[in-house]
Amino acid sequence: MDSESASNRKSDDFADKAQDLSAAPSPNPSQAFSAAAGANPRVEVSAQTIARMMGIASSTDLQLLEGRLDLLASRVSTLMMKVDKVLAGLGALASAGDIGRLETQVASMKSILREAVESIGAAQEAPKSGDRDNVEAQSRKLKEGIRSSTDSQ
Repeated sequence: MDSESASNRKSDDFADKAQDLSAAPSPNPSQAFSAAAGANPRVEVSAQTIARMMGIASSTDLQLLEGRLDLLASRVSTLMMKVDKVLAGLGALASAGDIGRLETQVASMKSILREAVESIGAAQEAPKSGDRDNVEAQSRKLKEGIRSSTDSQ
């Protein structure tokens, strides 16, 4: 019951205030403004507040932004140095042309060794048969092959 009587009292108070407002004569707008101005004195706003409301950056904001840009620039330069080191390392690796030349040299070495083995086999057989001229011709051929392979490099 107490809650019902309290709610009834609140609704009665609200109805009384509404009647008082409707019965009061409405003042003209200029009187209402001057009354409000007299009740609330004019508030002064600093230039910094106005600048912040306009979105203009302050000197501390600019210093903070400058610091962040310096940090970003140093990180980018560090990254560029690392990229340069990686590119220098990749440049030192063998290219396809280098590998092709190496394969050619290995093939020429194989053929020289094959000829040497054949000439050694022939040299071992030659003294038995007494054919020294054949051995000398083969040794000259082997020496010329070695010279030609070293000259082509």
